[in-house]
Order: sequence, then C-alpha cells, then structure tokens
Amino acid sequence: AEFLTMREEASRSLLAEIISLVEEERPQRLVIDSFSAAVHHFKDPREIRVFLHSIFLKVVKRLNCTTILIEEVPYGNTTIGYGFEEFVSSGIIILRSKIADGRLIREIAIPKLRGARIRAPVTCFTIHKGIKVFSPSRPLKIEPKFREPFQPLPEPPGMYSTGIRELDEALGGIKRGSTILVDLSPEITYEQYHLIIDPLIFNYISAVERPMLVVPSAGVGWEDVSRAFKTFRVPEEKFEKILRVIEPGKEVHKDLPPYVVKWEPKSPLEDFEKLIQLEDSLFESTGHPPLRFIGVDRVAHYHGQEGTVTLANLDVTRTMKLKSLTLWLFKAIYPELLKRLIPLASIHMKISQKHGCLLLYCIKPGTPLYVVEQDLSKGYPLPKLLPIE
Repeated sequence: AEFLTMREEASRSLLAEIISLVEEERPQRLVIDSFSAAVHHFKDPREIRVFLHSIFLKVVKRLNCTTILIEEVPYGNTTIGYGFEEFVSSGIIILRSKIADGRLIREIAIPKLRGARIRAPVTCFTIHKGIKVFSPSRPLKIEPKFREPFQPLPEPPGMYSTGIRELDEALGGIKRGSTILVDLSPEITYEQYHLIIDPLIFNYISAVERPMLVVPSAGVGWEDVSRAFKTFRVPEEKFEKILRVIEPGKEVHKDLPPYVVKWEPKSPLEDFEKLIQLEDSLFESTGHPPLRFIGVDRVAHYHGQEGTVTLANLDVTRTMKLKSLTLWLFKAIYPELLKRLIPLASIHMKISQKHGCLLLYCIKPGTPLYVVEQDLSKGYPLPKLLPIE
C-alpha cells in the first residue's frame, strides 16, 4: 500500500509539473518525448490511463495546447504503447522502416486524424536534408507552349550520361560499351518508366547528333517513339537520319514514315544480321554508333527465351565492340528470362512503386533508393530524384 501511494504521488507530481509549466509558458505545443519513459514508473495501467485523460482535459482542452506523445512500438507489436493511447488521441502518426533489396524504405502511416480527410493513409518519406513526405505519383499534363529546347547534361570523359544528375553522381556516368537492363515491376506504367529512361535516351542523342534503333516492347508503336522525340524537341526533319523503329510485319499499317522499318521475324541469327545492317546505315549517316533500345518481351514473343538469350549474348558483344549503349527494357512477363539476362548486363536498374511513390535504384552497381518525382519546369518531363535516408 505504501509503494502504491508513492506511485500515485509520482503520477500527481508529474502531472502537476506539466500543467504548471504549460500555464506559465503558454506554449502552443507540448511534446512528451518519450511518453513511455515518462510513465515507466507507473506500474498499474489504470494510472497511465488516468494520467492521459488528465493531460487531455487539463492541457489540451482547458489550456488549448496541442500535445504530442512520442512512443516506440516494440518489434512485433501491433498495438501502440499500452493499448489505449490511440483511443484518447485525436490523431495517430506511425513512422516505420523496412528493408527491400538491402535498401531502407521509410514509411509514414496515418490511421487516424480526427476532422481531416486522409488522401494517402500510407506513403514514403525521407529525412534527406530535412523531412519530406511524398505524395502518390500523378501524371502531369505537358503544355507545349512552355516547352524549352532539351538541355543535355555534360558527359563525363569516356562515359555517357544517364541524363539524370543525381544518378550520374551515384554511378559516375555510364561506361561506353555498356548494356543497361531496366527491370520494371508489374504495376509500372509507360509514363512512369519513360520519365526515367527518356532523359538517358535524349542525352545520348542530343549531346552530339547520335542515332537510335528501337525494337519497341509490346503495346508500344512507332507513334509513341515519334511523340517522345517531338516532346524532347528533336526536329522532325532529322528523324529519317537518326532514327529507325522496327515494327513487326503483321502489325504495321500502310503509309509508314521512312524511319519505320517493316519487319518479318525469322531466326535469331537472321534477325541479328538485319539489325547490324540497320545499325551500319545509321553509323554511316551520322558517324556515331546508335543507341539500341530493345523491348525484351517483344523479342521473347517471337524467338522464345532461348532465342532471346542467344540474341542478348550477340548484342552485348557488339555493344562493347562499338563502345555504344544498349537499353534492354524488361517487363515482368518472363521471370526466368530475367535471371539469365542479369549476368550479361553492365547495369541492372530497378523501377518499382510503393504506396503510389515511384522508386528507382540500381542493383548492379548498387545505388541508394530514390523516390522519383516529376519536374515539368522546362516544359518536358524530367525526373527529380530524392534518396530515402
């Protein structure tokens, strides 16, 4: 009984001290950090409940002071603190971290916020240069009247640029003769992955007048390629000189532009020889090796996984010989094929999504995990990368 009296006195003493300070200083915010440490000497949960109700009635209500309780959620627990704080509180904000592919992901969840509409109850955040909470990605409309000419980033000596300053800093640029495997999660849209790869493509093309050879992925046609070139202000009169887009013969229509090549798929080796002929013609017209953009799913559709691996081996060797650049776009259709392509690639880039936030990181070589936001300040879509730290 004597010990219980001591605990009750400690509870009243702590509460009285808090109320006295708030009455004297009249703050707008009271932060108890941490609440668990402040009440660790309360052995009976009923005391803690009474203490919380007193804080709510005398500090929050009577003195109009917003109170923030900070608590740690022990690993494996599903309840907050002592199990009743969440019922007394007007709002609950939960900060947690997870590990994915060896990288830290920070999440913020808001299961309760009385009187407010919660549009994104769970999203990602970072503490890089201050706290930033990310909103779910939304497509933004491009207004051509505000569009400026594309401004390529400078290329490091003997390297190509990714077209993204933060990624250049992480990778040091792209070594000439590299093959980049862009690995897409199933939920990634055309607009999302092109936000990331288009700067790389048009930096390659625009740094000097280099050409590009495209084997589009399924569901993407030459019209999409043409639209991207126009968005990044490549003059249409140059298309025939620097661009070749392959369209399977059974899927093409009449009146194709001269830079679109009708294609009747045959064997892997025959198709590779035809690719070399197209590359050589682009090389002759520009004096530079073309960037090769390959939709892996399209190749696998016509040549199967074994034929695709055969072409990939030939492709890597030729890219290294020409000191050019190849981009393999991999959609999550043939997961077993991905395992066989990873060892061949110089760079393995992963694009995924978490709580509506677009995420980017390189597995090979390793980079931090970035949240990707869209920047339209120049009139064309550019990615803004913020590391999750």
